[in-house]
This record gives sequence, C-alpha cells and structure tokens, in this order.
Amino acid sequence: MKKMLKVVTISAALCLLAAVGLCAQQAVIQDFAGTVEIKQANSDVWESAQRGQTLTGDMMISTGFRSTALIALGDSVVTVRPLTRLAITELSRSQNAEKVEINLQAGRVRAEVNAPANGEVDFTVHSSAATASVRGTVFEFDTLNLSVAQGTVEFAGTRGVPVLVDTAGYSHVAESGGRPEAPRTAGESALKPDLPIGAGTARPESGGSGAQSREDDTGSISVQVGF
Repeated sequence: MKKMLKVVTISAALCLLAAVGLCAQQAVIQDFAGTVEIKQANSDVWESAQRGQTLTGDMMISTGFRSTALIALGDSVVTVRPLTRLAITELSRSQNAEKVEINLQAGRVRAEVNAPANGEVDFTVHSSAATASVRGTVFEFDTLNLSVAQGTVEFAGTRGVPVLVDTAGYSHVAESGGRPEAPRTAGESALKPDLPIGAGTARPESGGSGAQSREDDTGSISVQVGF
C-alpha cells in the first residue's frame, strides 16, 4: 500500500508539472573576450569565467576594460559590455511564457530577446534608479537613460507613475531615482555622455580563445532588446 501510494504521489506531481508547463531555464556563457569574472552567490571570491559555464541564480558577472561576454538566457542572448556588472535574478518559463530579469549594477548590456515558440517573453532590466520593461521592442538602457529605437517601453523610477517611451523617444531618471522625465525625441547619442571612461564595444570574434576585442569610433556601448 505504501509503495502504491508513493507511485501515485510521484505521478500526480509529474502531471501537475506538465499541466502548468513549468520548465527550468539555464543561463550559459557562450563566449567571451578579455577579462570576465564570476562570483558565486554568498561568496566574496571572483573566479575566471569559462566557456560553456552554467550560471545559477544571483551569480554576479563582471567584465573588465575592453572585455565582453555572450550569455544565453533561455531563447534570448545577452551581450555584457565592457566595465559592466550584473546579476541574472530570474530566468523561468511557465507554459508558453518566458520571464527574464536582470539587475544591472553598472555599465550596459545588449540583449537579443526571442520569445519561445507560440509564446511570449517578459524581459526586464533593473537598476538602482530605474526599471525598463519590454515585451517586443528595441531599446538602450544604461541604468539612468533610456532611448527607444522601436516599439514602446514602460520606464519607471523609484517613485511616481511610470512613463511610456515610444519609438525614437528618450527619457532620463536622476541617480536618486524619482519619476522619469517626460519622453522627448532623441537619438542614441543622448546616452553617450554617461558612458564609463574608456569603455569600448569589444566583441568576441569567432574562433573561441582567439577572440579579439574591438572598439568602435564613438566608444559607445549599448543595450538593445527586441524580437
């Protein structure tokens, strides 16, 4: 009787998981160039990143000068730009919906967001001063400034009502937080004055360990999200 009860319990649990469509997702370092380090949750030790390394929740990722990393997040890929520090705080899938949350402490990221087949994705980048939430658009975010290339982004500070920033729009929030300023038309150049000194757009070349770092003419680094 006890054995039969155990089998029934396990079967019921499997059926429940299938019903809700719960699927554990993984963050994996696909490639990197330069100095990229990982710090485990509840640890003070930084370790060199490894290609193919799986990242668990709340692990910190840090890139050095002219360094970058490519990280697969479920169906999406995030490029961590130079002089950036972040943590992936959530990566999950329930039924046909995928959810990604990133805590961006410094620097910038570029994300190529792809929804699961016949599903949708909820992609959010948090900083200490603001939050950019998107479901199918293209934008750049560097913890304080938001520039939208396509679609609409909900941009919220630490206080007040969020603002909706549309295509070709720009908004800014102060370091102390508060409500974002009213959206206005602006190009990507609006983000450039706040770049870290010496931060370039290093990109990993094909060929694994033979990767080289490069910097563009403007020295800009960016966040881009879209389908």
